[in-house]
Amino acid sequence: MEKSHKKFLRLPEVRNRVPFGRATIYRLIANGEFPRPYNLGARAVAWLEEDIDAWMESRVNAQIAPSAPKVVR
Repeated sequence: MEKSHKKFLRLPEVRNRVPFGRATIYRLIANGEFPRPYNLGARAVAWLEEDIDAWMESRVNAQIAPSAPKVVR
């Protein structure tokens, strides 16, 4: 059985990976456009690295996905 190694990222690490500041990250979370962090304690949250990687990949795929051709009649 293969063990899954998950890594938590705190806010400074997330900010190093995405081009947003703290306020923008939390605004995107409120709008459902960014992964929600996990509560680690009373005053500590972190994101799973795989959630941030998947979000980044979705942004790349959204940019390179071909648009459906428009039918003009």
